[in-house]
Amino acid sequence: MKRSLVIEDFGKIRKTEIDISPLTLFVGDNNSGKSYLLSLVWGVYAAETESAVFQGLEELLEEDYAQAYENMREFVRKSGEGLKQEIKISSQVLVEMLNKLLAQNKDKFVAGLFNSEQVTIGTFAVNVEPEFEVTIEGQKEESGVLFYCREGSFGMRFHGRRMEENAGFIARIVFTDILQWLFKGDAAYHSFNTVYLPAARTGFMLAKNVINKVGRQVAYDVSESRDKEEIQPFTKPIIHFLDMMESLSLEHETEYGDIVAWMEASMAHGRVQYGSDLNGREIRYLPDGSEQSLPLRTTSAVVTELTPLLLLKYRRSLEAICYEEPEMCLHPRLQQEMGKLLARLVNHGLCMVATTHSDIIVQHINNMCRLKEMAAPGELLERLGLTEDDMIRLQDVSIYQFTDMGEYSEVEKLVPEDGEFKVKTFTDALMEILERTAEVQDFEGE
Repeated sequence: MKRSLVIEDFGKIRKTEIDISPLTLFVGDNNSGKSYLLSLVWGVYAAETESAVFQGLEELLEEDYAQAYENMREFVRKSGEGLKQEIKISSQVLVEMLNKLLAQNKDKFVAGLFNSEQVTIGTFAVNVEPEFEVTIEGQKEESGVLFYCREGSFGMRFHGRRMEENAGFIARIVFTDILQWLFKGDAAYHSFNTVYLPAARTGFMLAKNVINKVGRQVAYDVSESRDKEEIQPFTKPIIHFLDMMESLSLEHETEYGDIVAWMEASMAHGRVQYGSDLNGREIRYLPDGSEQSLPLRTTSAVVTELTPLLLLKYRRSLEAICYEEPEMCLHPRLQQEMGKLLARLVNHGLCMVATTHSDIIVQHINNMCRLKEMAAPGELLERLGLTEDDMIRLQDVSIYQFTDMGEYSEVEKLVPEDGEFKVKTFTDALMEILERTAEVQDFEGE
């Protein structure tokens, strides 16, 4: 199933269609809509069944899809009677249903995402290709009934035996879960495992305890009784980021121990510590070769920038990371290491979506794609200081070029040329500085 998001008139973005790959990069001009779109992608991944997207489903089913609604209710009733049932629905019908919900709820969805009714979107839709049939199976169990979506490989279990009188309610839940899967893809049941890392992460890491001391509710929620000019709320991705920083636990068994250990050794040159043996939930940094840890406020910008990722060791699992400018504060050598990190996280099963101005990160990804295509031998990888986990398939990477046209931005999906992505905005900037350097040298020679 190929799934893409169709977007028009969103911020400065006039029109685009985005399909999310395991590694997706948004590159291009400043103030061209990259962070806007990254926030929207996070909102899609984080959307739950109670989201504004699915509001009004019952009315839509009754008015526009009465027969499909009745078929689903009958399917639920018979499943509750102990008969093994199966129902098939065309993906075209379901996508049409989803896009009608999006058309009526899109502005509410983005306004909630940005905590501002001034943010709107002209078109927000999902395109799914090719057309196929979605099969739902219903089977009675000892404690209730299990409904299973064969294509999406997810299930819904309802306990109790009163399926007849609850058939309408259960049918709506089944429809909602299928639509959620079409909206979000395979991340449909992992909303809480999608993380947004904002560009201002250093500031938030340093101010985290202060924000929590006065109460984040006061810091980011504007109530009716409070002057809206007095306090400006954070966006939902940032609120979720702050929540994540407060929900870390030493009891979690991390899946990212090896990656974090590599980051600490090669990028941070020390360990980030968190937990009950420290001062409450304070995050501290222990430099290599030192026995005395330091509060974050006394460390370098590299440490504070990397801290949210280093804290992966206190997360049980993640599904996706939306990462604003991962190269922030990094020396060119460490930008190359960041490119390596992105590839390793993708190969570890994470979906990575990032905005970047770093030609070094893009070129590193190009190199890793070439090595993968060539099936590079072990001795070459060893000579380059690489492993199999550093390489990435070209088809697992998508890069979108954002070009500021003044009043609007154009977004173009880059097609690889000769096995690599060529980013015009980087090339033009480098050529311009080289030409100016040549002119200075020519004048100096004269």
